[in-house]
Amino acid sequence: MSAKTASASNTSASKPPKGGSLSSIVETAYSNNSTLKEIQDLNVIDLMMIGALSARMSLKEVLKTWDLFKTQFVDWNEFRISSAAELADTFPKADDPLKLAIQLKEMLTSIFHIRHQVSLEFLRENTLVETREFFKRSPDVPDLSKLIILAVVKEQSVVPLENWAQGGLVRSGLLSGTKTSPQRQTDLFEELGDIPLVHAVLALHDEARNYPDPAIEIARKKKAEAEKKAAKKAAEAARKEAARIAAEEKKAIEAEKKRVAAEKKKVEAEKKKAAAVKKAAALAKKKVADAARKKVAAEKKKIAAAKKKEAAAKKKVAKKEAAAKKKVAKKTVKKKAVKKATKKVAKKATKKTAKKAAKKAAKKTAKKATKKATKKTAKKGTKKTAKKVTKKTAKKVTKKTAKKTAKKTAKKTAKKTAKKTAKKGAKKTSRK
Repeated sequence: MSAKTASASNTSASKPPKGGSLSSIVETAYSNNSTLKEIQDLNVIDLMMIGALSARMSLKEVLKTWDLFKTQFVDWNEFRISSAAELADTFPKADDPLKLAIQLKEMLTSIFHIRHQVSLEFLRENTLVETREFFKRSPDVPDLSKLIILAVVKEQSVVPLENWAQGGLVRSGLLSGTKTSPQRQTDLFEELGDIPLVHAVLALHDEARNYPDPAIEIARKKKAEAEKKAAKKAAEAARKEAARIAAEEKKAIEAEKKRVAAEKKKVEAEKKKAAAVKKAAALAKKKVADAARKKVAAEKKKIAAAKKKEAAAKKKVAKKEAAAKKKVAKKTVKKKAVKKATKKVAKKATKKTAKKAAKKAAKKTAKKATKKATKKTAKKGTKKTAKKVTKKTAKKVTKKTAKKTAKKTAKKTAKKTAKKTAKKGAKKTSRK
């Protein structure tokens, strides 16, 4: 991309008179495209690219595209690694832009694979035979690119033209229809003079486009019509396919809606079933709980009744025990009262009987003792001694006899008095 370019001129195009000369055609090209003169100092890759573009589009579009190449890509390597779609956007008016973009990418990629760089400067050192051999191994390079490189780099004395361009120039009257292709290209080279070879090639190909081959034009029109019909048919097929796909999608959506609705219904049914099961389980649980509560309540009632019964039995036993204790207490009280009364009575009786018995015994013993003592001691003692002996013996006898008699009498009298005192004492204790 060493050549400098500018935007294509918007001046109205003018055509040279039919059968004009090479110089007049180039002058017309200069006047219609002011930036054509800026296409100069091209390297080998530049020549190859300019030839590829010139074969597929008008001179105006070639110059416009060349300017875009310069502004959008740093070098041809960046061009190589760009997408075909991105490249096609730089020459939208070319014949089949995408196809041309793919061809240019493959051409540069092929060179890179062979040389490991995007450069053809080595061809300047090669012989003509070596250069032709290289082109045979590079089928992606367009014919016009090869011809321009051979003419410029190898300095062949020809103005390279593609066959379709020669046909147009023959119809324009510039070239003879009776001469061969090499003769026509040689004749044009002789007319060059000071005109740059690349400018002449670009101008002549652009001029040839003004005189298309009727047969080719008819074929092109037929092809265009066929493509139009095919496109229409494809569009209709695409429309039908889109309608079919839309119908299928709609059907699928409806089916999906139905499936979702069915799934939702199923889920709802499952939820209801689960709720029913849960409710039944809750009821069953409640029933079991109620039964358990009733059972517990019954057990509690039963236990309470048993406790009540047990308490009543204990109370009864306690009552019986209390009664027994009371009875025993009464008995003990009676016994104690009897004993106490017996003791009192015995004491009283003992005292009374002792006194009576003592008096009686004293009297009897006194009499006996007196008699015996009197008899025995009459001789020995006096009345005083008799009295002393009488008193001692009387006391001993009185005590012994008093005890015996007191016991007997006390028992009899104690029983009678004990009954009375026991009754009185029992009444007092029962009241307490």
